[in-house]
Amino acid sequence: MFLKTLSYSFNFSINFSFVTQILLVDRFINYMKRQRIMVIGSNVTTVQRVSSYCLKQNAEVFPYYSIPTLEEIALFAPHVLVLCLPIPNKFQDQLLQPYILWSEQLINDISPLAATTFTELSACLHKFL
Repeated sequence: MFLKTLSYSFNFSINFSFVTQILLVDRFINYMKRQRIMVIGSNVTTVQRVSSYCLKQNAEVFPYYSIPTLEEIALFAPHVLVLCLPIPNKFQDQLLQPYILWSEQLINDISPLAATTFTELSACLHKFL
């Protein structure tokens, strides 16, 4: 009887471990499917507002409340960056990822990837995600 019980508990632990591994792999796959957006800016309120909107788009969002280095951007590996103006001159010239310029005031930039409303931001995000 003792050996039979031991055998059942051993099989259960193997099955439980296998199920746990499957769940972890499934979570990882879902994580990789979710689009990653990095919101960068020095104005905390603006970064929070834009990040909140991006979360509603079912994306994984990483708000960054200053100007990151390229290594810091690479750690999060975003699919797209949202740059909340003002940012230092020429910062976007060094970026490898696509980016969207965000401002709550009118932007005098001729870039098609500049947004001043959440509707425009949504259209820009859909181009990348």
